[in-house]
Amino acid sequence: MTPLAHLAAQIRASPALKAKRELALLRRLQASLDGDDGAAIRHGNAYLIVCGEAIQPAFVRRDPHGAGAAAVVTNVSDVRAMGGRPLGLLDMLISPDRAHADAVLEGIAWAANLLGVEVVGGHLTLGGEPALSASCTGVATRPLRAASARAGDELLAAFCLEGRYGAGTPFFSSLRDRRPDALRDDGEALVEVAESGAVHAARDVSMPGVAGSLLQLLEAAGCGATLDVERVPRPGGVSAERWLFTFPSFGFLLVAPPGAAGAAAAPFLRRGLSCAPVGRLDDSRTLRLTAPGESIVLWDLDREPFTHLGPAEST
Repeated sequence: MTPLAHLAAQIRASPALKAKRELALLRRLQASLDGDDGAAIRHGNAYLIVCGEAIQPAFVRRDPHGAGAAAVVTNVSDVRAMGGRPLGLLDMLISPDRAHADAVLEGIAWAANLLGVEVVGGHLTLGGEPALSASCTGVATRPLRAASARAGDELLAAFCLEGRYGAGTPFFSSLRDRRPDALRDDGEALVEVAESGAVHAARDVSMPGVAGSLLQLLEAAGCGATLDVERVPRPGGVSAERWLFTFPSFGFLLVAPPGAAGAAAAPFLRRGLSCAPVGRLDDSRTLRLTAPGESIVLWDLDREPFTHLGPAEST
């Protein structure tokens, strides 16, 4: 088996990728779900961006401060991926005792302050098994929607490479390594490229990593793509294989019209972030991984839908 074929097999077998496939259950809602990171609801001359996240109970139990921070980071990333600015965050917490609850809330307050989002309310119950969810509302004038992507568009990846991995985890956080003023401004790069038209679709890189997150975007767009794994920006000393399985605190896949890659990358590079072209969309409805001298199909959406969320499922 070649190195690229081995990598593709690892990605297909990853628990995070398999977990995302369970989103197919959402079809029970009998609604037209587009598969984007957040819902865009028309409101006057703008759009409200609404999203939410539930944190794994084992994580909440093991690391209450980290879980609180993660509840903020994931929601803010979803709003930013839609080209929006976060307006306010609500948390819903069940904690076994006051000490645990205090640690979770401290994590929420810490991350919210760093990222510049206001915690506007929530719910707290003491007693019982720990559970944490949070929701965030934002606003966008020109939402980044997967449905806007087209074959021939350019694919870019943007990351903050200042950070560190949590011990024994795939999480790469920039919250303790990047200046607070920079952390608050980084997300404005998404707003800038959305409003300028340099990018018309995006997705945050989350638990399924770069390839799994891209697969969600492609299914929602009804497109295919090639991903050059060696061109994906990554921190020094981190292998391409490890980085593809990473869940970063700031990582986004961007879809730009043909010829707009430079304009799409500029707001990120100007902020000291990394952003580079990593592939191109096509009409194949397959995700193909490429490396020097090698290419392999990771997933064929026509043969095997991923989450069943996208144009084929909502028509």
